[in-house]
Amino acid sequence: MSAVAILLFGSHARTDQSEDSDTDLLIVTLDAETRHISVGHLSLFLYPWSILENNARNGDLFVCHLVREARPLFDPDGYLPRLKKAFKFRSDYTIEIGHATDFGWYLSRHGDELNSHLQAKRALWCIRTILIARSAERREPVFAPQLLAIQTQSSSGREILARRHCTNDSAQVRHSLRLFLEEEAMSTPFHEQSGRAAFIERFTTTSNVVALKTLQQKDDIQPEYC
Repeated sequence: MSAVAILLFGSHARTDQSEDSDTDLLIVTLDAETRHISVGHLSLFLYPWSILENNARNGDLFVCHLVREARPLFDPDGYLPRLKKAFKFRSDYTIEIGHATDFGWYLSRHGDELNSHLQAKRALWCIRTILIARSAERREPVFAPQLLAIQTQSSSGREILARRHCTNDSAQVRHSLRLFLEEEAMSTPFHEQSGRAAFIERFTTTSNVVALKTLQQKDDIQPEYC
């Protein structure tokens, strides 16, 4: 592995971390492989520069997170400034909102097959993705959970954002997620009536990577909005 930059991102970069927060580091490499290594509260994400640069040009939300909030710990050749220069917003983030909405409805109706920690983690991902995408469409991207809580009109969404480190009550998480989706996202007969198989088919046809990897019980190598 040839590391050319190390970036701190997430709550520790914003300095709003709690005792339960992970330390999230992005290691920029010149390799072709993307990897994720997690040890305790340390999460390391190894990303090839070519992928980061391409995603920046395509308005990727995670790269938007980096260019807005990341702090360089090691960056002698200025990869973070280059990433900032390459980043371009998309005209809209309909795809991201659709993926999070579809997966959110799946979790609220069928999420009991997942363990409580994963349910809570993915419910939080759905809520944050919808709110972050909308803020990016306004060209005022927000990533901090406490600031997203101010922007949502949903009291249930605010509850999940505030209690994001509490994962014990799975039924309550699913109920709160459903209320958030009813208040803040689109509801269709598909969302209300479809079984697990129909949702999985939709995840496949729409390339909903987070949903598919979660249901396969695989670690998602895509860093989240910590």
